[in-house]
Amino acid sequence: FSTRVVVGKPSTPTPVFSNSIKNIVVNPYWNVPSSIIAKEIAPHMLANPDYLDSQHMELVSGARVVNAAAVDWSSVGPSNFPFSIRQLPGAGNALGNVKFLFPNEHNVYLHDTPSKSLFANSVRAYSHGCVRVQNPMDFADALLKNETNLNAKVLESMYGPSERWVNLKTHVPVHITYFT
Repeated sequence: FSTRVVVGKPSTPTPVFSNSIKNIVVNPYWNVPSSIIAKEIAPHMLANPDYLDSQHMELVSGARVVNAAAVDWSSVGPSNFPFSIRQLPGAGNALGNVKFLFPNEHNVYLHDTPSKSLFANSVRAYSHGCVRVQNPMDFADALLKNETNLNAKVLESMYGPSERWVNLKTHVPVHITYFT
């Protein structure tokens, strides 16, 4: 199987490593990495507490969702931001409809994207390190070839508002590297 991808930009390159895909997540939450929160989201939030709502995101403390309007923001800055942020599943989610997980210390994975126009570019280094897949459901069909009763159509039937995890019986090796 072959398809175009979008990889990390020069300031946030996709790391070179190997692992195995163990799970597929349909309708994924995007748990925003702390580096993106500090550099990109917190400044917007501190200027406009409604920013999270406009991006379909939630403020999270521990395991509970926090009302951003109830927070005293006067003592909070981008460098001491005490919350995590996640983007809700659905239209506009940065991960699209599906992500392919291979646990790693970089928090990098393969995923869908709503930014389909980037695949037309000859240079496709726009991500924060993850690998965006142009045809994720075609990739899913190739990936799931050895799984019984599981294919892209089954995954598509899971589309909706709730995150759904699929554990693979056959773990598929992934080697991320660059060839020029």
